[in-house]
Amino acid sequence: EFTATIIAICIAGHHGKLMDLISLEGERPFFDRITNDNPDLYMDKVTAEFEEIISREKLDTLFTSCKQEINAFCKRCVDEKLSTLFMLHLLIKNVFSSLVDADRYDAYCFEIGKKPESEIIIPDWEDLIKRLEKRLAKFSNDSDINTLRGSVSTECLRASDFPIGVYQLDVPTGGGKTLASLRFALHHAKKHGMERIIYVIPYLSVLEQTAKNIRKDLELELDNDIILEHHSNFVVPEDDDEAQARRLLTDRWNSPIVITTMVQFLESAYSAKSGMLRKVHNMNNAVIIFDEVQSLPLKCFHLFNQLVNFLRFFGKSPLLLCTATQPLLEQVGRPIRLSEPANIVSNIRGSFEKLKRTRIIDKTLPQGYTIEALADFVLERKIESKDCLVILNTKKSAMQLFKVLQKKHESKEETEPITFVHLSTSMCPAHRLDVIDEIKTKLGIERIICVSTQLIEAGVDISFGCVVRALCGLDSIAQAAGRCNRHGEDPKGRNVYIVNMADEKLSKLPEIKTGQEVTSRILYEMKEDPSRYNGDLLSNEAIARYYQEYYEHEKNKMDYPAEKGEASVYDMLSQNQKGCSVYTNTGGKEKITLSQAFETAGRNFNVIDENTTAVFVPYKEGAKLINSFSQSDISLKEKGRLLRKLGRFTVSMYSNNFDRFFKEGWIEEINEGFFKLNTKSYDLLLGIILPEGDSFFDN
Repeated sequence: EFTATIIAICIAGHHGKLMDLISLEGERPFFDRITNDNPDLYMDKVTAEFEEIISREKLDTLFTSCKQEINAFCKRCVDEKLSTLFMLHLLIKNVFSSLVDADRYDAYCFEIGKKPESEIIIPDWEDLIKRLEKRLAKFSNDSDINTLRGSVSTECLRASDFPIGVYQLDVPTGGGKTLASLRFALHHAKKHGMERIIYVIPYLSVLEQTAKNIRKDLELELDNDIILEHHSNFVVPEDDDEAQARRLLTDRWNSPIVITTMVQFLESAYSAKSGMLRKVHNMNNAVIIFDEVQSLPLKCFHLFNQLVNFLRFFGKSPLLLCTATQPLLEQVGRPIRLSEPANIVSNIRGSFEKLKRTRIIDKTLPQGYTIEALADFVLERKIESKDCLVILNTKKSAMQLFKVLQKKHESKEETEPITFVHLSTSMCPAHRLDVIDEIKTKLGIERIICVSTQLIEAGVDISFGCVVRALCGLDSIAQAAGRCNRHGEDPKGRNVYIVNMADEKLSKLPEIKTGQEVTSRILYEMKEDPSRYNGDLLSNEAIARYYQEYYEHEKNKMDYPAEKGEASVYDMLSQNQKGCSVYTNTGGKEKITLSQAFETAGRNFNVIDENTTAVFVPYKEGAKLINSFSQSDISLKEKGRLLRKLGRFTVSMYSNNFDRFFKEGWIEEINEGFFKLNTKSYDLLLGIILPEGDSFFDN
């Protein structure tokens, strides 16, 4: 029955989506659809025509083989102590993915008059390895930090001989993880005959920079056919044939190197829609690199761990978790199954710590800092450093501090100019990238103070002489420290100050609030005993202590609890206890084999909360694109192209802010479901603001 159900649900949904086997309301939509007494199915006619294609004997033989595969699959789940029902749900999605992709690819080839490729093509890894090794040979060991980066790279090369498994690359920020992990991935892919390498990046702002660096390291042009960037900001080619080919690639992930976001990766696996699930089978037999894995949302922990376990044991995919602060994913309720040894780089962290690039200084106050007081503290830092980065927890605080800093500097009438810049998600991606480029151009040349939210912490290769970080979790503090003296410019080390904000509103940011509370306790312990954790807030012992307490506090959130008190997404995709209970209690008589609520789980799962609305903003080229998109006489195809380009000029607004702007007429609907912001509401320094110029964000 398992085998028949798996085959049937994939066939039934391959033009749309995977249905619930049992819904949370106790209904059986899939089974009701395929009952033999449904006249719409024309069972006799279909059966007769099917036997012209394959004999019943051959079909029975295939079915027996499938049953044997299912038995072996379930036995391995038991042997490896994996959740059999959850793993079966991922197996179903792999079968479904293969069917959907084969069907659509065949249709595409028929349309263009091409014979479908039936053989798996292994990329020319040797050529890409030669390109990378040529690039690496140009690097010099002219400093201690570069010597250590070289050691990390060499260790990753050595580890590429390891068997397929789940590994960690645990290296401090600025340790050259991207280049070293690429070296590991290429050599590992060649050794094990992998079909592709998939880079999974936490944020769009990081992804574009990573793609640019990998192209440079492999000496590839922008329009190469090796690297596929799959994210919302990529501009679709103007040529129709190119655009169609690109859509095929993004739907399938069939390029040698795929660079995508954690949102795309997880939502592809945990959707129920055929278009999203189409690429899932191409996650198999691939080297998968997770960059800055500590950015994974807490609610996704168990779903992420189980997907990684499936890909390791059944997808034959090697997986590498990269970060400076490894989350203890192997110690949570549904743990990830790390290989042995887990860390592919040994004894490197101690060598980096000897460089002492930064000093973490606790400057928290019992009453916290007001915006005015924090502005004074930041301006005082220019005595010790030419530039300063301030990272705050909320967009509102960042906007307020930025404006107060400007006013205070102007009021003092100082002769030496300071460039003040602001970064937050109230600015569109194109705007943020422009600001980051400006910072990189001016650092070390002009005085510059940057006020940012935490978006600057992960993967942005930038180095300030001083960093001020609002109190938060130790993982974020470590990332902030990685933006200070990153390349060891000052051999004596530089200061990273921890401050706390008065009246900071974090009700809508509960994970940051919990991280704050745990870090506060660790700071108190160190004040009581300065030798605790070897006097280092970011020591391995302190980080482990932080994660253990943080996870214990948040453990009930890791199964991805659904809204309205419903079952967790994890349970919907394994036992579906709620749906089965309702079915039984309402008189259900049929024997329950598989019961996963695929469609309901997919509807509830979002890596990023969906209570936001995307709004086009008139930043630079964005104004012209919005105007073109608004025209009623352009084709649907042209609208699609413009929409992809507009991704770089879009800001997501929470419902309370969006409703206010829409009511006041500061946002208007230009097409059904598409909205634009008026020019007065977008500031070239701050992003979206009230027309009066005040900050409006609650968080």
